[in-house]
Amino acid sequence: MSVILGFAIVIALVLVSGVGLLLLRLWLLRAFRIQARSWVTQPQSLGLFPERRRITTRRHKALAASFFLPHVGAPVVVMVHGWGANSSHLLHMVPRVLAEGLNTVVFDARCHGLSDDDGFASLPRFAEDAEAVMEVLRRRGYGDIILLGHSVGAGAVLLVASRTPNLRAVISLSAFSHPEPMMNGWLVERGIPLRPWGGIINRGVEWFIGHRFNDIAPQTTVSLVQAPLLLVHGEDDDVVPPCHLRVLAGANPRATVLTLPGVGHNDPEGFARHSDLIMNWLRPYLPCRSPLKDIHSRDTGTV
Repeated sequence: MSVILGFAIVIALVLVSGVGLLLLRLWLLRAFRIQARSWVTQPQSLGLFPERRRITTRRHKALAASFFLPHVGAPVVVMVHGWGANSSHLLHMVPRVLAEGLNTVVFDARCHGLSDDDGFASLPRFAEDAEAVMEVLRRRGYGDIILLGHSVGAGAVLLVASRTPNLRAVISLSAFSHPEPMMNGWLVERGIPLRPWGGIINRGVEWFIGHRFNDIAPQTTVSLVQAPLLLVHGEDDDVVPPCHLRVLAGANPRATVLTLPGVGHNDPEGFARHSDLIMNWLRPYLPCRSPLKDIHSRDTGTV
């Protein structure tokens, strides 16, 4: 009888655990569902006329992408937007990039903008989508690539760069250092106590996305980036505070740090206002080198 009772208890625990995981998955799908977000601008309003493409990414999903390739043979800047945003949030930077003699591509990650839904979005899926765009560019003969990402998109480009050799450069805008403090802040905002729920939910998210936070954390991947790296952060960012920037800079002492006064987190026009500083940093790493002022400080935003 005791053996049967023990077996019954095991079965009951398995069933309860299975139901618990199912309920957690459903809650996470609902909690992190990307809400519709309006377009910041349209390419035509900036004098841009893209080649629009649908690109197949993982799980046979399609991405909506806009190609700006006027400069034959020049490097391509692949831009990756942040969580809940879309490709239009980076369009304000495109004219300055094109004026530098570079090409660029912007796209909507899965579950965002005009791209296919895929149940949920995650930093690793942002990275997979960027790699799908890069593969299409390589097949078209554009293998000289610069990665630029914002927020979660910045985390994604750091993940891509950590496992991709021979990138020309990497530019991170407003990256967080680790998912766990960001998740904890999200839970606190919603009145969910960190004890005991914080640890349970964070481990559930890891199970849900199929990756451990420590493995995909920007503070982990940034140390593996071999390409020239620029870490940019707005001084007025109250979503991802500048303390995250200091952690990332400490993890990769080779990186250049650029802080932007008067720029917040979701501030596409703010970053565009300082695009000359970003291009000045990038110029020595381009095929045709140009004079560049000495970098006076890693921390003042002066390049």
